[in-house]
Amino acid sequence: MERRNFIRDALLGLGGLLLGGAGYARLREEKAGRPAEGPTFVEEIHRGTGRNVLVLMGSGTRQGNTDRLTDAYIKGLREGDHTITKVQLGQMRLQGCRGCGACQRHGRGCVVRDDMQRLYPLFERADVVVMASPLYFWTLTAPVKAFIERLYAISVDDKYPTKGMVLLMTAGDDADGTFATALSYFRTICGVFGGRELGHYCAGGCTGCEKLGRKIAPRHLDAAYRLGRALA
Repeated sequence: MERRNFIRDALLGLGGLLLGGAGYARLREEKAGRPAEGPTFVEEIHRGTGRNVLVLMGSGTRQGNTDRLTDAYIKGLREGDHTITKVQLGQMRLQGCRGCGACQRHGRGCVVRDDMQRLYPLFERADVVVMASPLYFWTLTAPVKAFIERLYAISVDDKYPTKGMVLLMTAGDDADGTFATALSYFRTICGVFGGRELGHYCAGGCTGCEKLGRKIAPRHLDAAYRLGRALA
């Protein structure tokens, strides 16, 4: 029995090296019989009297440029006394839509059992949805797009609930058309959810993983803060 436990723990340790911190933590939680999606992935930051705001973090890196930009936006939201929930999509188990159509045929929601099941109620309660993402290959990251795809399960006759939408993005590039594709996608999603675009801020010229340190200009943080503070 001891030898079996030793092998199991050694494999978990190797998994930690291969999967990174989030994956390793998940394995340890499952081994201990605790829920795999611990509170670290969904954080209720503030409960206020204003809007209910769901912030979707599409970055796999915490404390990076996108996280800092988003936290500046959240600071503004807090001063406006809004209710804020921040979700780390990039560290959750989240598949894209399979296109199986079971949700529409049976009306029982999505049949894919992953962390999205935990997010449906948060989306339902939200008045405002903030998509925060670094720019990878000229658009939003896969976790954000997977989340959006999986909302098909709550549609009725291809209609969706009305939500206010906000986009926050960072990128190393700072050319005129850097965010064009991402903004086009965002505006399409705004139309799907009632056409209520409540603002966007795209921060170009950030230093990313190619350098030793990630950097974002203070002017970007100030602009994001003011955008959050302006939410009525």
